[in-house]
Parts: sequence; structure tokens; C-alpha cells
Amino acid sequence: MQPHGRRHYLVTGASSGIGLSIVRFLAGLSHQVTATGQRASSDLPSDFPDIVYQRLDLSGPVEPLIDLASSADRIIMAAGTGFYRQLEREDQTALAQTMAVNFSSVFRLLHGLYPSLARQSGRVALLGSVAAKGAAGMPVYSAGKGALAGLARSLGSEWADRITVRHYRLWPTRTPMHGRAGYDARKIDWLLMDPDRVARFVVRNLETRGPASLSISPLTLVGRQ
Repeated sequence: MQPHGRRHYLVTGASSGIGLSIVRFLAGLSHQVTATGQRASSDLPSDFPDIVYQRLDLSGPVEPLIDLASSADRIIMAAGTGFYRQLEREDQTALAQTMAVNFSSVFRLLHGLYPSLARQSGRVALLGSVAAKGAAGMPVYSAGKGALAGLARSLGSEWADRITVRHYRLWPTRTPMHGRAGYDARKIDWLLMDPDRVARFVVRNLETRGPASLSISPLTLVGRQ
């Protein structure tokens, strides 16, 4: 049993970007955190919090993570990958990995963690993207985020009496993903959101009453610390 007010969070994509900001924030609040990411433990930032961390490729089996976080009552799916390129330039390996990380790993993890979530009236945050509406130059990424939005709507209705599911449609955020995806984010740096502010908003909003799906833009974060 967790002490009053202390939660057990599972956070994916925790080795960089928004996921890293989230685990730092949660650790600062003294929550129990189980996290996973693509980077080896030896490659994590020197200030990475003292939490349970497992390197895991979410395009592969997720059973080890389900076992590790079987008691989690808060889930934040922050992992994401993709490439800025047209469909005809995409290769099958990258296509499969993008869809697996951005979509199929989410429902596989939620399927495995459902018993604990339902028993504890858990809460789930799914980090999506405004690209879910479709974006030229990134069709595979957009398709995965669009599928995630559909899953969020379905589970939000299906689990309404047991588990809270929140879907956040994120405006572009200042993370390393842009560089890995082959896009020079310096062109749009002036409009990118700060990952630390996004992290704080998501963690706090997840505990409130509100809409099942919410856009997070720079205007959303104005005045919020």
C-alpha cells in the first residue's frame, strides 16, 4: 500500500524529452516511479532521478515492463518515434517500428496492466500530437498518433467507471526527437513548447476532473508553473 498521496507511476519514453521531464518532476514529488526508455542506464543524464529504470525497445515484447510495473496506478505513455519523410521514402522496418512504439505498444501495455489499474481506479495519460489530424511529410507518425487518439476515445468510454483515460494532443515541443527524425527544429524553435512545463501540466491535469481529450499549446501553458 502506498503512503497517502504517494502514487506508483509507470512512465515510458523516460530517457529523453517530455518523458525525462516527467520522471524528474515525479521524483521531486517523492512518488514511486518505474520508467523505461531507449537509452542504456550508463547513457542517462547525470541528474537522472533515483528510480526504477529499465531499457526496453517498445517495438518488441513488453511483458518485462508489465511484470515490473504490475502495481502501478498511474500510467503516462510518453514514448514516441517517427521520421519526417514522405511515405514513398519510408522503409518497412522504420514503418513497423514507428507504429509499434507510437500505438501498438500502448494497447499491449494497457492490456497487461488493466487488472491493477481497474483495482486501484487508476489513471492513464496518453501523449498524442496535433499531427493526429494529418501532416504532410510525416504520414506514418500522423497515422500512429491518429490511431492513438481513437484508442483513447474508445477506452475513455469503455473504462469510464473504472479507469480515467486522458489523451493530450501536444503542440510541437522542444525535444531531441526532431533531430532523430531528421528535422532541423531550429526553424521553428520560437514556437516550441518547453518539455518541463508540459510535464508539470500533464501530471497535475491527470489528477483533475476535465475533458477526456485536451490540446496542449503554448497558450495552454501561459501563466502555469
